[in-house]
Amino acid sequence: MIKVHCKDCRWFRQAPYEAKQTGCWHPDHMKVTQKEAFLDQQQEPGNHRKINLRGNCATYEPKPAKPGVLERILKLGA
Repeated sequence: MIKVHCKDCRWFRQAPYEAKQTGCWHPDHMKVTQKEAFLDQQQEPGNHRKINLRGNCATYEPKPAKPGVLERILKLGA
């Protein structure tokens, strides 16, 4: 079994830059979810340390690869 790290997961967001609270933002692990977009401030992420205690999170998804510098420059010119 491969050990995974939360920081490499698509659902992990870290405060203060990506989210207001650090944690797992996967819909199945969130403590409080809201259906309406204007209620996003009330959402609470799950505790990523407890979810991935043994390093074998079942909902782990790798972050998408960032485009290279050349790809970003070409996209701006198009």
